[in-house]
Amino acid sequence: MNIDPRNAADAPFELQDVLRQPHRTGRQPDELSAQTSTPAHSSDDQASFEQQLDDLDPDELNSVYPASLAANNTTATSSTAPSESPPETGPYPATSFVSARAQLAATLTGAALEALRNEIDLATHQSARWSPATAVPVDRNLVFDDVAGSSYVTLRRFQTQDNDCKPRTEENTRAISHIRNTARDHSSVGDPLERYTMDRARQAGWHMRGKTAASPFVSLVEDPSKLVVSRDHWARAIANNANTLHTYTVPKSAVWTPDDVLSSIGLGMNIEDQDNIDADVDLMCSLGRTPTRETERLFLGGNLDDYRTDSEANPFKRDGAD
Repeated sequence: MNIDPRNAADAPFELQDVLRQPHRTGRQPDELSAQTSTPAHSSDDQASFEQQLDDLDPDELNSVYPASLAANNTTATSSTAPSESPPETGPYPATSFVSARAQLAATLTGAALEALRNEIDLATHQSARWSPATAVPVDRNLVFDDVAGSSYVTLRRFQTQDNDCKPRTEENTRAISHIRNTARDHSSVGDPLERYTMDRARQAGWHMRGKTAASPFVSLVEDPSKLVVSRDHWARAIANNANTLHTYTVPKSAVWTPDDVLSSIGLGMNIEDQDNIDADVDLMCSLGRTPTRETERLFLGGNLDDYRTDSEANPFKRDGAD
């Protein structure tokens, strides 16, 4: 277990051209306890995406949002009085459209939470163009909670400075770019080692074992209290001396767990690779000794700061620690 205090105290997935690139989000200094601030929409891809949505007729939704994405609308109609006709929602109610757009924002653009809310608001306004006046209104908060709960994970990080959340290398590469590259590698036809992204898995494994000098990852934990009693003296030192404890809500697809790393390396070892077999065995044995109770997680990307949702003084800091 290692969370480096120095670095940060540490596809193609060929996406359709109509999908925009992920938002960049800013954060006001006094808004650390809120979601990240409103992102600036990107450019031509965004305009193209929105224009094609505007051009859609309701009948065309059949080819864009399959029925499996349709939200359950029965709760809204069940309260209708017996003498009233249930509202006409059609085969693709507005909630289905909004939910699908939110899922795209979360999984294909790596949107931060405030950007996700913005996408839900935008999709709700767009769906109103074809929804009948009697349609059940979209519950934006419910859509947000569903997507945030299924596609994001909340992690914590001890830091000395607010900006101590950058990796040592590839610090200008956004998480969504890594996600797309990983998807490309997994879908590639050829050397299975490439499909299992062995080089990246090895980097993650050695990062967890303390070699962070050339790592594109940033360490976080699910339960920060576990670091206070860790057998790793570096982990204990960080928990006892860091000034702040930050909360990040990040896309699950950008997070690596020890099991992910072990699985990738193990699968890759099924392929004969004499040059690395000894090192891979050593790494797997080393990772196998990492206490699972420490709940370490790695974020792959240089824009972890976009996903900060809270910050507080370190409650585990020892008295007198600088």
